[in-house]
Amino acid sequence: MTHRPSNTDEMVQLVGLVHASAAEPAKTRQLLCQTAATLAATTAHLFLRDIATGVVSHSDMGDGFDDANRRYARDWGPSDPRAQWLAARPASQILRCHEHFDEEFVDTNKFYRDFLVPHGLRWSLAAKFPSAPGVESVIAVMRAPGRPPFEAAAFTMLQQLLPHFQQAAAVSLRLERQAAAVHAATEMLRMLPTPCLFTDQAGRCLEANEAFSRIMEPMSLRLATGRVRFTHSQLQAQWESALFQVHTTAAASKMSFTDPAHNEWTAHLIPWLPLVGQTDVVDKRMILVVFSEKAGEHHAQLQPGSMASTARLTRAEVEVLAGLLKGLPAKAIATRRNASVNTVRSQIVAILEKTGFKSQKELMASFSASVLPESAFSSSLFDDASPAAKSRPAWPSSTSGPRL
Repeated sequence: MTHRPSNTDEMVQLVGLVHASAAEPAKTRQLLCQTAATLAATTAHLFLRDIATGVVSHSDMGDGFDDANRRYARDWGPSDPRAQWLAARPASQILRCHEHFDEEFVDTNKFYRDFLVPHGLRWSLAAKFPSAPGVESVIAVMRAPGRPPFEAAAFTMLQQLLPHFQQAAAVSLRLERQAAAVHAATEMLRMLPTPCLFTDQAGRCLEANEAFSRIMEPMSLRLATGRVRFTHSQLQAQWESALFQVHTTAAASKMSFTDPAHNEWTAHLIPWLPLVGQTDVVDKRMILVVFSEKAGEHHAQLQPGSMASTARLTRAEVEVLAGLLKGLPAKAIATRRNASVNTVRSQIVAILEKTGFKSQKELMASFSASVLPESAFSSSLFDDASPAAKSRPAWPSSTSGPRL
C-alpha cells in the first residue's frame, strides 16, 4: 500500500489537533491516531527522552500498545537506534529508517529483533524537537514489516508538521510551569485573612479566598456569569476602568470607594504574571486585588446633626435618635414621646437602615451624647430636669395613642 495524498482540510485538522494537545494532554492519543491515519502509518509514537542519559520518561504509541509503552520506557528507550541517530543530528533532520537500517541491521539489532518487530512494526519516519531543558521529544510514525517504507510525500508532510510539534511543546512547557505557579499563588491566597481575589481584564473571578466571599454581600458585590460586579453602576464603571488601566499599563493601581454601610475601602490592583519575562498571549495574565478597609475612620468623623440631615431622618426619628444617644432605653423614649414601644423600635430600625449602622451598639459607640447640638433635637422631650418629664408615668396609659 502506498501513501495516499492528504487533502488540505485533513492537514488543517491535524495541525489544530497538534496545538490543542498542548493545552489538553488528554488529546494526545487522538493526535497520534490522526497522525498515523494522515501519513498512512500503522501507528504513531511520541516519547520524551533525557538528552544526557537517553532514559525515556514517557512513551505513547497510541491505542493497543500499552504493553509496548511500558516495555519501551523501562527497557528499550536508551538502546533505540532511531533515537541515537537523531541525537547526533540537528532537530531539523528527519530519519528515514530504510536509508540507514537495512535488513541485515534489523536482523542483528536487539531493539528491532526483540522489541519492534515482535510488536508488528518495522519502518519508521522519526524527528526530534526540544521539549524542556535537558529533554527532547521524538515523534515517529511506523509501518508493519509487510508494508513498503514511507514515501517522499509522507516525509514532506512530517517535515511540515515538525515546526507545529515544536511550537506546541513550547506552549505545553509554559502552561505546565504556569500551572505550578498559579497553584502556589492560589494556595497562598486561600490562607490570607485579607479579602483577595485573582481576576483579569474582564473582571472574571478566577480565584477568591473566604474573606472575600464574606464581604461580597456587605459591599453589594455579586458574581454575574463568573464576573465580579458592583451593584452600584458608578462603582462598576470605576471598577472596569481600574481593571483596564492595570491590564494596559501593567502598573499597580488602586480604587477607593464607600460601601452601603458607609465603610471606606481601597481595592489595590496589582498585575501578576505567573512567568516573569513571558509576555505573549499564551501566558495567563491575572490581576491580584487586595481589599483593605479604613476601619472606623468614616464613622468617627460624623456629627449627629449632619448625619441626621444626610440620612434624611424624619423629625420623629431624630428625636428617637437623640434619646438613644442620651442612653435612654426604648421604653423610656416611648414614654417620654407618648408613643408605643413598637413604634419606637420600628423607628430605631429605620434609623439604623438610613445611617448604615449594623446595630444599636455600633450607633451608640460612634457618637457621644455630650457633643449633641441642642438645636438639632427637641430638648423638651428628653430634658431630665423638665417637670413634665418627671410627672409622666413610666408606662403610657392604655388610652394614649402613639405620637408620630
